[in-house]
Amino acid sequence: MTLSAFVAHSLPLVLLAAVSPVLFLNASRVVESAGAKAGAFFAAGAACCLLALGVPAMGLMGAATSQKITAELTSRGVDLVLAAVLIGYGVQQLVKSRRPHSPSKTSGASQDAALPKDGRGLFAAGLLGMITNFTTLPLFLSVAQRLGAVSIDWALRSLLLIVVIAIVVTPTWLPMLLHAIAPAKSGLSPQLRARIQRATQQISIGACFLGGAVIIWHVFTAR
Repeated sequence: MTLSAFVAHSLPLVLLAAVSPVLFLNASRVVESAGAKAGAFFAAGAACCLLALGVPAMGLMGAATSQKITAELTSRGVDLVLAAVLIGYGVQQLVKSRRPHSPSKTSGASQDAALPKDGRGLFAAGLLGMITNFTTLPLFLSVAQRLGAVSIDWALRSLLLIVVIAIVVTPTWLPMLLHAIAPAKSGLSPQLRARIQRATQQISIGACFLGGAVIIWHVFTAR
């Protein structure tokens, strides 16, 4: 696979993977309650989760590049599995959204009190938040395994993987950036937080179906 083909395949998936209202809300709560340094630990945990998954995915595919046809077929097979996981998760969320449910009684104050206070705990919270993000992970893994099949040297592949991870974890570092630019205005109002929480499931469902469709389209149109 050429670098230009990889970019065309991956850019929509990377942008979709970066849409994570839950991570954004959690990171915002960490920054608001404990500051930017605490937010950095949370963001580092999320990034390390992607790094730990992305390097093996890239490496396994890269090891097969000596047999170009085999590598391409394997990559497409992996993409189809990831697309099926995405769409299946989207269907599950859609069914769940149509069931009657009672509103959550957990207040923002009690959630803030439950946040870890130390760097290690915040790092673990970020890692756990990403590893349980079943919308972002299949999209990211699709990109990472495709990156392993690109016809470029390993130094450039590694740099591209870092760039991809930095974009995907945008919801975790964006609250820190907003806090640095305008500390007094960076906090989310209760009304805005409630709107994001209500829209979270719909956004996740949309990302699952759209991401799955994009992956499948690339599988059957790539040459």
